[in-house]
Amino acid sequence: MKATLLRLHRWLGVVLLPLFALIILSGAILAFKPIVEDLDAPAALNPVAVERIVELVNAEAADAQVRSLQRLDEGASWRLTGVGDYRLEDGARIGDGRDAAGEIFSVAKAFHKGLLLGLGWLVEYATWAMVAIMVAGLFFGIARFSHTLIGWHHALGLWLFPLALLLPVTALLMTLHVGQPRLPLQSDGPVVTLAAGLERAATQYDLSTLTSASAFKRGSLLIHTADQTLLVSGETVTPLTDTYWPKVLHEGTWGGWLSGLINLLMSALLFALSLTGFVSWLRRQRGLRQKSLHAGADVLVLHASQTGTAQGLAEATRASLSNGNVIADCGAIASFPPAQWRNYRQVLVIASTTGEGELPESARPWVRSLAAGVLDGARFSLLALGDRRYEQFCGGGRTLRQALLAAGAAETAPLIEADGDPSNSWRRWLEQLSARLGWALDKALACPGGETVSAQLIERSRLDRGEDPTAPASFSLLLRVPEQTAFAPGDLVQLQPAPGEVPRRYSIGSDSRVTPGLIRLTVSWVRYTDTAGNACFGKASTLLCRDWAQGDVRNLRITRHAGFHPPQDPSQPLIMVATGCGIAPFIGFMEQREQARGAGPTWLLFGNRHRAQDYLYQDRLEQYRRDGVLTRLDTLFSRDGEAQRYVTERMMACGAQLLEWIDAGAALYICGRASTLGRSSEDALLTVLERERGLSTQAAREQLERWSAEGVLCRDLFD
Repeated sequence: MKATLLRLHRWLGVVLLPLFALIILSGAILAFKPIVEDLDAPAALNPVAVERIVELVNAEAADAQVRSLQRLDEGASWRLTGVGDYRLEDGARIGDGRDAAGEIFSVAKAFHKGLLLGLGWLVEYATWAMVAIMVAGLFFGIARFSHTLIGWHHALGLWLFPLALLLPVTALLMTLHVGQPRLPLQSDGPVVTLAAGLERAATQYDLSTLTSASAFKRGSLLIHTADQTLLVSGETVTPLTDTYWPKVLHEGTWGGWLSGLINLLMSALLFALSLTGFVSWLRRQRGLRQKSLHAGADVLVLHASQTGTAQGLAEATRASLSNGNVIADCGAIASFPPAQWRNYRQVLVIASTTGEGELPESARPWVRSLAAGVLDGARFSLLALGDRRYEQFCGGGRTLRQALLAAGAAETAPLIEADGDPSNSWRRWLEQLSARLGWALDKALACPGGETVSAQLIERSRLDRGEDPTAPASFSLLLRVPEQTAFAPGDLVQLQPAPGEVPRRYSIGSDSRVTPGLIRLTVSWVRYTDTAGNACFGKASTLLCRDWAQGDVRNLRITRHAGFHPPQDPSQPLIMVATGCGIAPFIGFMEQREQARGAGPTWLLFGNRHRAQDYLYQDRLEQYRRDGVLTRLDTLFSRDGEAQRYVTERMMACGAQLLEWIDAGAALYICGRASTLGRSSEDALLTVLERERGLSTQAAREQLERWSAEGVLCRDLFD
């Protein structure tokens, strides 16, 4: 229900924005009318002889039909609109009778009611739509205020809802004639002229404080004095005592300049809501597709990246092609549907391997969606990244190659597999393609392999209480690196504990723009039992958690992991899901948000074993919550016997809110073990989409694929 209302709210607002703007801005001009009339009104009204005014009107009736008159001052000067301004004492003409402000308001009124084209029905339907949009907005609940564009949109729409609704609702009441007093108008008979109407009314009522008179409906005349309004229709003169409140409220005439000013502010509120909603939608649309497109491109460079290495190589490949005058598009493999492959003469794919010989998480749904023949006519070449120290060397790339061939794609050049450092294999791959396809690429290609820096351990603290001997110990490490070193939360530190050992990667939880030269790591000290029953410790984690002495310096390699950087726009809503040391990058995310101006709302779901023992960064996280850096903090501990034990259970229980955040532009980041959080979080999201959106399992999987392709869903999973 909420999802449907959100789509209605968003798309009606976007599609009808030009029409809303015209209606609201013309209404804003009309809001000045009571202000101008009140400020221009004479300070005092001297009594006037109506007989003299009638004589003046009759004297001018021979030259023009006088339809309205207006007092210009205390009573000495009068305007016969469109005829002239006259001094009552001697009838001398002192002005041309034009009411410039009145003409502007007349045009604005015609625009406001029918767009100057007689389209009153369209204005009415647009007003109904405006009310529907605002009422739908009520069902999104009370969001915590954030100093962002969309935050102000939500706050103004909710806090000032009655004021925002007043103008369109009163307009609809007027179109439906609700609350309109019954006017004693004659259906036929002669038109009541200005002079005749004044004479007739003067015989029954005191018109000495006359302020204006004008032609009205069905040939009648409306007369205003300082204390009453009279309607002259046929031979009948009737005082109008019932107030037409929808009209008075809509036009802002109930309180002089003050009511006009209030209406002006309400018009500004409606325009602000329309504009901020549209701009927020536009920002979201522009940020959805994280890929680089170029006109005339006939080569497509794709990456299936887990830690950012494949992505960096893909971007370097596109740059190398560009230097060789080959126009190429570039992006994540999930960003380009299979049908688009045939638009390119050549598709170059760089794929990494994760886990037990698997493709990166973001690429798996895309591969599962491939059907036989869907890539007929497409040609590709693949570079697989791997490490022979793992049993399933380049398993991800090999799996992808078989899937592409099975879907009908043809291989331009044989698969090349990179072992460890991909630099030489990458260059060989491009040289092979250059020879086959006639590309003139630079022979001295620079491979983006990261930066090696010297790091000094300046602080190491244990995050858990250490009371459970079966639970892994967790540590926070602070490393000092050269201040010019650039890194962001989500980037990776690669540590090789000894020559020949498999390097291990750890997420960076700090930002060089916030804390220059200081890298924070969160590390679990790995221990396990080997096949002989002996207790063993992970070599890299042991080095970090125990053997690296404070003050010692070691070399580390920093690699960019752009696919898991925080959103570039700090106002974008952010959802973070982490278990255990998967909290590592999110500490940096929150440090960044803490320093950013206009930071958007954030929601962290964190899980571990025991609250009393394994609540990593407890003080810091709860302080972030108190300070508003974290809008919402959900913690779950699987061994404490609570009804909900895992973060994925909370994700499913709060599925409606989760989707509301995503629909409002939030990015969802998930960090933890692939074998646990990776699989269970995907199942949880599928369940939420099936239950809350009524999607089939296949449709739900396709939605996750779209989220991954659009950068809405970002996962950093490890084992």
